[in-house]
Amino acid sequence: MRRIIIILLIIGGVSAAGWWGYNYYTEQQAAKEQAAVAAAAAAEQELEQVIWASGKLTPVSWANVGPATPGTVAAIHVESGDWVSAGDLLLDLEHGVLQGQVAAAEAAVSEALAALAKLKAGATAADIAAAEAAVAAAKAQVAVAGAALLEVQSAVDGANAQVSMAQAQYAEVASHPTEQEQIAARAVIAQAEAALRNAQAAYNLVKDDPQVGSLPQSLALMQATSNLEAANAQQAAILQGPTQAQLAVAARAIDAARVGVTAAENRAPGAEANVRAAMAAVDSAEAALNKLREGATVEDIAMAEARVASARAALTSATAQLRLTQVTAPFDGQVGLVNVRAGETVNPGDPTVLLGDTHKMHVETTDLRETDVVNVREGQTVEVTFDALPDRIFDGTVTSVAPVSSAEQGSTNYTVDVDVADLDPALRWGMTAFVNIRPE
Repeated sequence: MRRIIIILLIIGGVSAAGWWGYNYYTEQQAAKEQAAVAAAAAAEQELEQVIWASGKLTPVSWANVGPATPGTVAAIHVESGDWVSAGDLLLDLEHGVLQGQVAAAEAAVSEALAALAKLKAGATAADIAAAEAAVAAAKAQVAVAGAALLEVQSAVDGANAQVSMAQAQYAEVASHPTEQEQIAARAVIAQAEAALRNAQAAYNLVKDDPQVGSLPQSLALMQATSNLEAANAQQAAILQGPTQAQLAVAARAIDAARVGVTAAENRAPGAEANVRAAMAAVDSAEAALNKLREGATVEDIAMAEARVASARAALTSATAQLRLTQVTAPFDGQVGLVNVRAGETVNPGDPTVLLGDTHKMHVETTDLRETDVVNVREGQTVEVTFDALPDRIFDGTVTSVAPVSSAEQGSTNYTVDVDVADLDPALRWGMTAFVNIRPE
């Protein structure tokens, strides 16, 4: 009996404990359900306050670079993915003529600098010797030119003498017959006539002789007759004077002599000019020698420095023109895209190379609405996720809020820049990002 009572007491105690346990469990479950409902309500309320925006991962510094002048692409020096430094050459347009102009301008600068340095250094012994040799050569040329002038003058004098001789010859021809020649001719005729009369008288004494033809008187008569005829002919020739042909020959001799005078006189101006030029060359050579001995003046150095400055300005201009045909990197970065090929024609402003510094990336929102941007401030902490890494949440900070909207697809949006800490190296330029912003 006692055993039964103990068993009944135990059963009663267990039942009471079970009832209490059941009630306690029910109360706890109800409390948990109430807490879950409250937490869900709070989470839903919090979610309703979160600002959602999508965007793109982009470099902080990036640019679409292109040429400043139209032209044909001659060479492309980079490929997509290459890292470049500021100033590196990305591509060239055809610029052969401009390169020649730059080379010529560089040579002009070198020449002007060399001239200035030489001017400042002063003349060397070799320079003085060369200048003295130039003076001696110029003086020798004066002697040569003077001798040539004397030769020309001598030729003129000789030609004038020939004219005088030809004129004298003409006068001598034209002066015949002279009175003395006429008297002499008449005397010869008178003598011949007298001889003829004597011969005729002697012949008359023997003319009846049958052998008269073989007698000396006959031969003497014939000789005297012939002499008289010759004397008459000579007198006729003397009295006739020079023929037109003789005068013409003498006149032509005068004309020829005068042509020689003209030719000689025509050489005189050139010879005189050569003398003057040679003397001027002597003056110039002596002035150059004196200048070398005296050294450069302040004005000379100033002019040489001005020529250097002018040459450098020309080089700067030519280089600037050449650079217009070159596309260079404006900053350190990575080539994202090359949008042209060699041989294509491009215009100013055409985006030929996309460049960005992918070492420093941030997120730029693309669809933050105007109703949400009013609740965004610089310095706010945000959460960032990427489609490429959906299971990871990155901490971000708002670094800037655009002061002006950008209208896309009919809605008014504002761009917000978000700096993301500890970006995964696998993330790349242009990847889609989602930004969760909790209003403060």
